Amino acid sequence: MLVLLKNLCFRQSIIPQGAHTSPPASTGVYAHHANHGSVTALPQIKNADDNWVSTTTSIDVEAGGIPSNPLTANPKASIMDSIRNAFSAVKNFHPTPRMISDAIIGLADGMTVPFALTAGLSTLGSTHIVVLGGVAELVAGMISMGVGGALGAKAESDGFQAKLADTTKLVLNHPAEAIALVHGVLRPFGFDPQQRNIVVEQLSRSSERMVDWLMRFHYQEKRPDPSRPLTCGITIGLGYAIGGLIPLIPYFCVRNDQILLALYISIGVMLVTLFLFGFFKTVLLAEKEQDKSTWNACVGGFWMLIVGGAAAAVAVGVVHGINTA
Repeated sequence: MLVLLKNLCFRQSIIPQGAHTSPPASTGVYAHHANHGSVTALPQIKNADDNWVSTTTSIDVEAGGIPSNPLTANPKASIMDSIRNAFSAVKNFHPTPRMISDAIIGLADGMTVPFALTAGLSTLGSTHIVVLGGVAELVAGMISMGVGGALGAKAESDGFQAKLADTTKLVLNHPAEAIALVHGVLRPFGFDPQQRNIVVEQLSRSSERMVDWLMRFHYQEKRPDPSRPLTCGITIGLGYAIGGLIPLIPYFCVRNDQILLALYISIGVMLVTLFLFGFFKTVLLAEKEQDKSTWNACVGGFWMLIVGGAAAAVAVGVVHGINTA
């Protein structure tokens, strides 16, 4: 039992005995390094030529026979490597266009709806009411937007699966119609009948290949990421929370009798934020280089400013009218 435990701890190999299986005597199971005062365990394996080869794992005798494993010999180095790998992963992270679109949707709603609500509630003259109403709307809106985004992404995935099932049935039960679809995709690109028949012949060798080709080039459907619903919901929800928190910050920083000051600060901050948001949204989502010009970005910023300002003005007017009625 002790021998077994020692072999498990030091990962020594048990070499079969016998003249036809034993490794060369010169290597042995262990080799002593006189110059370094250590013993090297040599697990024996055979290569493709049926020759014995050894892999070394140094064991320091003076250190009590503990293998020189960097993870056990220097745990701080292991922690630093993990931290370094985490920072490298964050540095190499590149958000997809869909993630950027989801974040913009959340930020756009988060900066307009809570801003309009807090501006309207400011006419009641109490920062306490504004903060409570704003936080309640922020939490409810974040959950609602996140769940809505997740359900929308789930519906998109379900739609792809339904289309995939229909295409598979078409290929298996009606191959002539599937072949006609292939010809219909290739014909506008100038493929003559002989070239199209070559493509059809290659695709017909595998039903899975035919289904994949039709999904990609005829229906132009891309298989959605399985984590898309979760990612979409979290991105939209966080975007809404971040955008909605901006107009609420001034109300946390003033006294109850300074609500007008908080309102003016909130309006100024949101005007700048809405313009910058519209500016960078235009730059990020523009498909053509000419649409990314400074002029077009400024136009996008002003449009976002007009939409958010109009929503806030309507909310202020409605609440003020109801309060004075």
